[in-house]
Amino acid sequence: MQSDVLEIVSSYPKLAARLVERPQDRARMEKLVAEIQGDFSPAVVKTLSTFIESTFLKLYDGINLDLPNGTDLAKLQETHHVVLVPNHQSHADYVALTYVLWKNFGLPVYVAGGINLNIFPIGAMFRKAGAFYIRRSFNSDILYKLTFEAYIYFLLKKNLLVEFFFEGGRTRTGKLMKPRYGLFQMLLEAHSQIHDSKPFMFIPVALAHEYIPEAKAHARELGGGKKVAEKPTQLLKLFKLFNKRLGTIHVRFGEGIEVPGYVGEIKRATQELAFECFKAVGRGMPVTPSSLLALVMLDEPSGALTWRQIEEKAHDVIDYCLKLNIPITPSLKDGKLDDCLRSALDMFIGNKKIDLIKREKLNQVFYAVKSEARVEVLFHKNMILHHFLVPGFINAAWFKIFSGEIKTSMQLTRFLQQQRNELKYDFYLPSIKEMILHARDVVAYAVGRPIHDLDEALSFNPHELYQLASRVRHFSTAFSYLYEAYYLSAIGLKYLAQETFNSERFLQVTHELFSLELEHGRVVKYPESYSVPILKDTLDYLQNQDVLVRVDGGKFKVTDVAKVDLLIEKFLRDLNDQVAINLKFNRNPTLGNDSTS
Repeated sequence: MQSDVLEIVSSYPKLAARLVERPQDRARMEKLVAEIQGDFSPAVVKTLSTFIESTFLKLYDGINLDLPNGTDLAKLQETHHVVLVPNHQSHADYVALTYVLWKNFGLPVYVAGGINLNIFPIGAMFRKAGAFYIRRSFNSDILYKLTFEAYIYFLLKKNLLVEFFFEGGRTRTGKLMKPRYGLFQMLLEAHSQIHDSKPFMFIPVALAHEYIPEAKAHARELGGGKKVAEKPTQLLKLFKLFNKRLGTIHVRFGEGIEVPGYVGEIKRATQELAFECFKAVGRGMPVTPSSLLALVMLDEPSGALTWRQIEEKAHDVIDYCLKLNIPITPSLKDGKLDDCLRSALDMFIGNKKIDLIKREKLNQVFYAVKSEARVEVLFHKNMILHHFLVPGFINAAWFKIFSGEIKTSMQLTRFLQQQRNELKYDFYLPSIKEMILHARDVVAYAVGRPIHDLDEALSFNPHELYQLASRVRHFSTAFSYLYEAYYLSAIGLKYLAQETFNSERFLQVTHELFSLELEHGRVVKYPESYSVPILKDTLDYLQNQDVLVRVDGGKFKVTDVAKVDLLIEKFLRDLNDQVAINLKFNRNPTLGNDSTS
């Protein structure tokens, strides 16, 4: 064990005070440091880099590193305590980030990893690559918490580059998860005890995979399956990946967030910092060829698309991204879109997620996502879905303006707020004010002229309304699977209205209803509508709507059956409106009809 680690760790004021009070804790503290600490070895990492290039990178088309102009991490370390805060999609994230930082900057990085990864033989290898390990839960173990915080203090004191995945674990849905506060708070606490002039520099890092090796396991968990614990034999499964194509890993650094330290109450400072990093990663998440393809393909719940249809829809989405400053990968720029989209399509076909369907009598080739693979492909759509929330809302508002259901500024604002509130349990959304301003920008983009106030949309002539529709139509059904989940949740409550129930019973009932709907119903069309995390989120929404309350033992009770009926009607109406939007749009000769492409 490195002597300077113990020396600095034990000098951390909070831990030092504990050891003075309880000297018998020192022996256990030393064991905890041995369990936690990373032990970066340049020689090992150099060897691993060579190994990665001959094995890991053979699975991928490469790692694309996208940095803000002038980024120099070595120089930043001279003036700041630098912390990288990436999102987390795959176990491959550890390898990709450590590799690109070493190859591009020659910098050791100390990465916080879950203790579940400290298994033979990869645990020791990761430790030599800079990983340090954290237990999943330790609230009741004060000595562990103090020792871990003291180890953070050591890393900062030695001016080492620190990295941790702010979500606390891998996303199973593709959507960013809410930040976990623990390490943010420990970093702020430890930094407050280092008396130098260096502020923090938190650098958000958006990680986007073209294909997730764990996709099938994630899909199983979303359907209610249990998470399988990591074990050494899982390494053997890596060999199965050599018959798959995994595309590119995109690593996109954002602008650093400078934090001099925390002032005032630590809890508030922690939450504000965590969400600032979270939002920065979300803004920086790039649209990739595979996520673009997933967005386009999954809007067809049971039908199929021609290549021309895929191309046209994809070009429209990328045009929107370019005009609204949504990041896209370099592979989608400079005339490379069609080739990269075709490559992504070939990858999904090769990995048996998309079917190629030849219709010789029609002289056409169609492409359709396999029903059993839709949840896996959905992961990639969800990665970027937050970028398109507002145009989705605008699309729904357009239909109500066109039909005369929305006539006043107040009605328009109230409708947008309602749309926002329905999805706030699934996404971290912009504020009401930010949403209205964004909506104004979307409308201005759609009609091709400046819009000073969103209310101007209420006085659009029919041509302008159709112009608006033509620009946002590809987002009309992007969120349908979520609204179907809310519909399933509401009819589930109807069945459970006369009993108290726990979340497990609720999931069982909604799954049965989902199966019936897909087989015999007229409302639920998307096989990905049943998702355990989404349905659990709907319980929070329904409590907020005052139709459901928690009772003793963590169970639930329906409090207003009449309101449940109104919600069922509302979700039915919203889903029917989306169908009507597409029918009205495609039948209007001024807009064109790509269904014959």
